[in-house]
Amino acid sequence: MENLYQFTITGGISAATYILVFIVGIVSAVLPCYMPVLAMFAGYAQKGAAGDKRKAGVIAIYFILGMVVTSLLTGLIFALLGHQFLPFVEKYRLLTWAPPLFDILAGLQLLGVISFAMPTFQKPLNQPDLHQSNMAAFKIGIPYGLIISPCAIPIFFALISYIALQGSPLHGALLMTTYSLGKGLLLAAAAIFSISILRKLSKWSGPVKKIAGYLSIALGIVLLIVGFLK
Repeated sequence: MENLYQFTITGGISAATYILVFIVGIVSAVLPCYMPVLAMFAGYAQKGAAGDKRKAGVIAIYFILGMVVTSLLTGLIFALLGHQFLPFVEKYRLLTWAPPLFDILAGLQLLGVISFAMPTFQKPLNQPDLHQSNMAAFKIGIPYGLIISPCAIPIFFALISYIALQGSPLHGALLMTTYSLGKGLLLAAAAIFSISILRKLSKWSGPVKKIAGYLSIALGIVLLIVGFLK
């Protein structure tokens, strides 16, 4: 984790940085820990679009726009905090214990041991008006802009630390937007192409969720041990 952080702060902002962040966003959405979110959203989009791939794509776009709003504001906030944030990180060794703790809590959530209130995908599904469905997707996407795959939490912490170090509100907003768009690409693909796949894999959603939970807890414990041994 700390090596990744050191890597991110040694380079300047360039086109390659944005490409890397976009790829990292895609990777964050294909990790096992994010699969439950992909499955839930795919089901939501397909039900709201009544099986129409074009409508499912439009719903996905509105949802992603909601995510982008939150990501943009997150980038602005950490860029404005700038160097005030980094001494706080170093003083309390946040990069050592915070990401692993989030991993463990997220794993417990996936296993059903604890429960955090999360925005639901269910309520807007009964809306018959497509415009209402689109706006509902946009509203749900806003809080989901902060839903991070437990496996990707160390990457997210490295990204916001990099943004804080650069101290540029514009680049902070754009980098977080790029990261969100990377995740959104997979969400859109899941919404458009998942009808038959979801039907076949729906029975495996429970086991996948449990496996992701155990992996997240194991990853958190390992990161904690390695972090405090250094």
